[in-house]
Amino acid sequence: PKLQKHFPKQLGEVSLEEFYQAVNVSKPSFIRTEADELTYPLHVLIRYEIEKGLFNGSISTEGLDKTWNAKYKEYLGVDVPNDKVGILQDVHWSDGSFGYFPTYALGTAFAAQFMQAMRKDLDVERLLEENHFDEIMNWLKEHIHTYGFRYEAPELMKMVTGEEFNVNYFLDYIEEKYTKLYKL
Repeated sequence: PKLQKHFPKQLGEVSLEEFYQAVNVSKPSFIRTEADELTYPLHVLIRYEIEKGLFNGSISTEGLDKTWNAKYKEYLGVDVPNDKVGILQDVHWSDGSFGYFPTYALGTAFAAQFMQAMRKDLDVERLLEENHFDEIMNWLKEHIHTYGFRYEAPELMKMVTGEEFNVNYFLDYIEEKYTKLYKL
């Protein structure tokens, strides 16, 4: 409703369900930073496999663009048209930054597990619907942010959730969301 108020021509006739489906559409793309949450981990996996191959010697820098393109075809089903939207899209490797991509996917998986812990203490959906972000922020500050770098990620996860890191929280979230979204 708030967006419809500000964009009546564009969104006046769009239902909430139509809007939700449109902003959560999942489709393969070339650019990692523009990927949806369902395909984003595949972008990370491609980079991880290439980095791992470069360091263990199973992949050579010669023809790296072809390796990249082949992996995009294999994992996302897309044909990369040029290196700009292909292997040259990230700045990480050009400045020697290797090993960072997996942390992006791990952060998302951690967030799903933290969300489950938060839901034990707060009615998160109600707070979001009522624009009461302060309680959510306070929970994050109290349980996570206050510690800064004092603890390693696995230890912090155990402190906050009472469990070891478990990727199934993320997988369950994705499955539930996209099963409903696409009526699977």
